[in-house]
Amino acid sequence: MIRLMDLKKPSTVSVHFVRPDEMKADLAFSELTILEGSIADVTTDAQLFAAIASAMQFPDYFGSNWDALDECLCDMDWLPAEGYLLILRNSTKGWSQNPYVLGRFVTTWLEASAYWAEEKIPFHLVFVM
Repeated sequence: MIRLMDLKKPSTVSVHFVRPDEMKADLAFSELTILEGSIADVTTDAQLFAAIASAMQFPDYFGSNWDALDECLCDMDWLPAEGYLLILRNSTKGWSQNPYVLGRFVTTWLEASAYWAEEKIPFHLVFVM
């Protein structure tokens, strides 16, 4: 079960996998900016970029490539917050369709979360399986 206290802390342990019943209702009352999306239909890089850009409200200049994703994840100026929590629903289907794309996304996320941990800002990703 994900506990709110775990998500309030900056950490390089920032990727979590949970069942739907493990999401706690008190997340809505945290200081974190909660962003949500679905990866049910993600089979390509382009679909992943579109899903993440939509969920994280990326600016129009997002280039829809891996370098641009890395840059946006490490620079959230368009959405200043005390901390960030990205919840990706329908993750079982997404992971089963293209684990390579999602694995590469996790690697990119972990690099960004290391940056945010140094800045003392929580930056967490939750896959709801």
